[in-house]
Amino acid sequence: MTFSQIHMPRDPDSALEPTLVARQMGGRSQEHDPRLWQTLFPTDLLHVEGRVPKDSSAQFLLQVRLNPTKELIGVAFSPSSEENKEQFDGLLNFLIGKGYVAN
Repeated sequence: MTFSQIHMPRDPDSALEPTLVARQMGGRSQEHDPRLWQTLFPTDLLHVEGRVPKDSSAQFLLQVRLNPTKELIGVAFSPSSEENKEQFDGLLNFLIGKGYVAN
């Protein structure tokens, strides 16, 4: 799935808007059913409302993984082209600097 831009409204310093590609990296396969991707990501604008520090996120994900009523699906994002790599790297460095993702 390709996103036309990513938006993080609570961080004015994150004005970068790279075009991203999402691919599944974990969980039950979603590759063969576009409707499932549409359920996960209903628009081509990825709107990130909240972020939590990576340590808290890891603990939460471990707890959810052990819950038989929940399902986790891992998604990796990458730039859609070389032209978007610089903005993607800027966004990634912003998130790493804030402690939201591990490098």
